[in-house]
Amino acid sequence: IGVVEKITVFSNHPAGVLIVKFEKPNAASDAVNRFNGKARRDGQKVEASYWDGVTDYTYRNVEKEEKETEKRLDEFGDWLENQELPDEFKLKMEE
Repeated sequence: IGVVEKITVFSNHPAGVLIVKFEKPNAASDAVNRFNGKARRDGQKVEASYWDGVTDYTYRNVEKEEKETEKRLDEFGDWLENQELPDEFKLKMEE
C-alpha cells in the first residue's frame, strides 16, 4: 500500500480506533479503499476513513474521573481541616 510514517493506537477506545499516517496521500487512499468494509477475524467490519485531523478518539471514562476528582477533593478538604494554623494566622479576639 505504502510507507507508514506513524501509527497511533487508541487502546482504550471501545471501537478499537487507530490512525495510520502514510508517507504519501495516495497510499492513504489505497488503504481506505482496500480495508473499508472488510471483515475482521471476529466478524465485525472494518470502518476505514480519512481522519479529519481534529477528532480526538481518546476514550475517557467521565464517571470514573468525576468520582476520582470528588474523592481527591474530599481528601484534600479533610487534610486542610486538620491542619494547625500558625499563630500569625489565627484569629485573635480582643478582651
